[in-house]
Amino acid sequence: MRKDIIKPLLFSALLSQSVLAETVLYHNATVIEPATQQQTRDAWLLVADGRIVQTGQGALPNAVTQIDLQQQYVLPGLVDAHLHMTAGPHRVEMRNGQPVLAVTGTPELTQYHALTTLAAGVTTIFNPAGEAAANAHYVAKQQHGAWLGPRMLYAGEVFEPTPIIGGSVYPSTEASWQTEIARQQALGVNFIKLYQGLTRAELAQGIKLAKAAGLKTIAHLDGVSWQYAADLGIDALTHALPTSAELLAEPARTEYLALRKNPYDTRYVYQWFEYVDFDSPALQRLFRTLAEKQIRVDLTATFNELLYHFADSNQLYPEQALSVLHPDVRQSWRANMGMLVYNWTEQDFAAAQQQLPKVLELIRRLYEAGVPLLLGTDAVSSGPFLLREMQLHQQAGLTSWQVLQLTTSDAARHLGLGQEIGQLSAGYAADFIVLADNPLQDLSALQRIQSVVQGGKLHTVASLQNAANPFLPTAGIAANTTTK
Repeated sequence: MRKDIIKPLLFSALLSQSVLAETVLYHNATVIEPATQQQTRDAWLLVADGRIVQTGQGALPNAVTQIDLQQQYVLPGLVDAHLHMTAGPHRVEMRNGQPVLAVTGTPELTQYHALTTLAAGVTTIFNPAGEAAANAHYVAKQQHGAWLGPRMLYAGEVFEPTPIIGGSVYPSTEASWQTEIARQQALGVNFIKLYQGLTRAELAQGIKLAKAAGLKTIAHLDGVSWQYAADLGIDALTHALPTSAELLAEPARTEYLALRKNPYDTRYVYQWFEYVDFDSPALQRLFRTLAEKQIRVDLTATFNELLYHFADSNQLYPEQALSVLHPDVRQSWRANMGMLVYNWTEQDFAAAQQQLPKVLELIRRLYEAGVPLLLGTDAVSSGPFLLREMQLHQQAGLTSWQVLQLTTSDAARHLGLGQEIGQLSAGYAADFIVLADNPLQDLSALQRIQSVVQGGKLHTVASLQNAANPFLPTAGIAANTTTK
């Protein structure tokens, strides 16, 4: 018998024996189910032992506790598919007399960002890079109930030549690659992260060795093309930066390469889009390959938008919205982003902004080709960043239903949790959010989440924000930065 039939029958059998102890009935709500694109008014969810055991409409079943949701809206918990929640602020440290980038975090930072992320309605995340030990520590604490926050799947330190304290490793031999992969695997990673500084041969080696260890691979690439990685069997790709010259036709390829003589010049993040032709044989082949192999992609289009419109970053992300970031991160966030565009001129920004429609077109092309898309933020707390990513996908031409699917049921399926989360059906984890307004009418309703239920436990947004305050440097900062 199929698993999707067994689970509802199991829970029905449990209910038929007696009213389960600790049953909680959430009722008088409109349930929004992106997986089936259905809205159900006057609906209810019966929860026990952290799972949904029954759903219905109208007449209410017996329950130990009843919670009237007062005609609000219920949506499955959101998934952020690219969140570096255990990272710390980007900074430079001296090692052996040399300046080195560091991204190590602390338990206090992680707990703060876990709480603000959960308060944003994100109940599950994929962390595509970070200290493997820190990620494993968070998962252990979260699963045992010691730390409150979203469940997390994760990768470890990226394989990358550029040294990053708490962020990268670069083994020198195949044997040492195997040793490092085994170390990360022992710490519970789900993926091995391969980064932009690797050569084609190193990328191929990483994919081969990860597969031999039974792990999947995700890559952030630049000079090496997505097509090459896809042909090798990469499992996931990230960022709207498929900026390899190999994907461009001549003479665009030669002209683009001439602009990339300085490897530290970030203008390539918009210049590639000036030259790309989405109807070219190379791009059409790439779209087909990604779709046929079901290679998932999270584009983090917010990164492109933020760089292109950096002068307007205060409007995109006002200081009040950035209270989801711990002050130690927040105080350097804009400066770190600004460093990436420090040498851009007004003409560069104007040229970049003209390319944002092509970034959105890439989203639409991939989606229409059947490529699995997930939405992520590349931040340390989801907050306003996931909402903005959703809005950009909507601007690309996706409907509200489709965007909500990408952040719930589709994300669950592509993360291998399709029988666990992402739907409001019997047998699934009781992970859902309660909103005052309907996100189908306006995605900004996600700014007005009232409560978050994770594993059957209800938390008001206010209580989550209050729980985060002790991790702030001073009580004064806590009072000034709590989101209203």
